[in-house]
Amino acid sequence: MKDDIRFKLDKIADIWNYFIWDYCFCSSKIKFNDDVKTNYFGDILGYFQDTLDIVFETKRLSNEYSEKFSHTISFLQAIYIQQDFVEELLGIFRTSIDKGHLKNDHLYSINRDLRNELIGHPIRKFEGKLISSTLFSYQANEGEIQYLRYHTDNKFQSEKKTYSIEDIQQRHKEFLEKYFEIILQKLRTILDEFVSELEKLEKVIINRDFSTVLKLVELYFEAIFENDYLYDKESLLKIYARKDEHQRYHNLIDRFYKDLKSAIADKKKFVTEIYEREKIDYSQISNVELPQIDFLFTDSTITKTSKEEQKTTYHYEIGKIATKRNAMDFDFFAGLLRSKCENNELVLNELNHMENNIYNEIEYYTSLRLICAELSEE
Repeated sequence: MKDDIRFKLDKIADIWNYFIWDYCFCSSKIKFNDDVKTNYFGDILGYFQDTLDIVFETKRLSNEYSEKFSHTISFLQAIYIQQDFVEELLGIFRTSIDKGHLKNDHLYSINRDLRNELIGHPIRKFEGKLISSTLFSYQANEGEIQYLRYHTDNKFQSEKKTYSIEDIQQRHKEFLEKYFEIILQKLRTILDEFVSELEKLEKVIINRDFSTVLKLVELYFEAIFENDYLYDKESLLKIYARKDEHQRYHNLIDRFYKDLKSAIADKKKFVTEIYEREKIDYSQISNVELPQIDFLFTDSTITKTSKEEQKTTYHYEIGKIATKRNAMDFDFFAGLLRSKCENNELVLNELNHMENNIYNEIEYYTSLRLICAELSEE
């Protein structure tokens, strides 16, 4: 049962993490208030995952009264907590479904009332007068919850109430699936609108001036500004104004356009993948036959030769000068790169430019980006 629930919960989490959290266009469609902007939503999802096993795993209990009692409390309380979480999620995603709607749904109310009567309010009074009381039964069979109920409606005559644990689980599963699907439908509407805006943005990239492109990116695709040190609106406008002045500036703007187009395409593809994702049947994984692995032993001299013929790489040095922003560290790692590129005039010139502008973000990183392009280390 829990795999079906976890599958939908994971979808909601992915949409939250990669769309709602990253893009104001998406977050503006929900109740994205100060509470939600904390890790509050992540805590809900984490707590939900933690309680799935309590609700849906069938545990064989001993005949000890204390064990049955404690298991029943945790089982019903976990369902109660998850119901509260669903109510909260329905509010966050503005589904127009509130507690009043849930109370009229038997998938919610039967389990809720059972928990409240047996666990939440075993002794219930109104204006000082006893309304009802309950006692957990010693006689419950395996797979059942049973208790004795005394209520003013039947003049406090003993009434035995028995519930099947499997029925409770099935009812709760249907409850979760129903409302998770409503949430996912709302999120699908948001993502469809988002993709529509991205498709418009793709057309604008080709036909509009750079400042207009940046304004639209700021409105609909602002996460791209986190992709690079210089991908902020102010820096990009300054670099664009100098794009004909030197290759390093032109390269950065060209790189930004390529990254933007690629990121939009990837985001649209991810939306499709979320929609088309199929649930994994974890029970079948253990039955998958692993392929046989054949070990091939080679002569050590061949290995040595292949190592000697390996292509020279630069990512270590580039990674270091991208993050080491003091003169001493720069001198060391730039020196390593110079030794590998002693015949590459462009790389040597840009390293000199970086050295002379080590604390100037634009000059430093436009040169670094040009070096990456020259050495195919993007």
